[in-house]
Amino acid sequence: MFERPLNRLFEARKGERHGDTVSGHLSWQNMPELAQVTENPATDRVNVSVSFRRTDDNVLAMHLRVQGAVSLICQRCLDVMSHDVSGECDLAVVTSEEFLARLPDGWEAVFANEEFFVDVHAAVQEELLLRVPMVPKHAESCGLVVQEGTEPEEKPNPFAVLAQLKGKQ
Repeated sequence: MFERPLNRLFEARKGERHGDTVSGHLSWQNMPELAQVTENPATDRVNVSVSFRRTDDNVLAMHLRVQGAVSLICQRCLDVMSHDVSGECDLAVVTSEEFLARLPDGWEAVFANEEFFVDVHAAVQEELLLRVPMVPKHAESCGLVVQEGTEPEEKPNPFAVLAQLKGKQ
């Protein structure tokens, strides 16, 4: 099902008319901004399904389903960790700011050109960037040992000498 690479451009109107779901995989080489925040961008890839439909409120929608994980650096222990980025979303396909302004509330949009071709690689990359945590950390304890109940040792204040000099005057 996800054996071939996903095409970059899809014609949204044609996809809506035919009602097909197109599936493929997408590697980090096709998503440069996402590759910058992952640890091993050459080895990771995600599986993507794309379909188009017309909603009840007459919005041309692109449905994305993404399955995969990214490798990130845990900010507590600095080890590589895997983070699941799987999920689904619906995006309204618009061709101009005018159409964007007329969208019903609650819709996120993806821009298409005048012929309604959508850059699916860019849309998937934006959705995945939203799923990557700003500060990646293991969900469970990650080897960093923190002893509870111990007080940090107090260091002498370097300005204490100045206070003593001030008191002599």
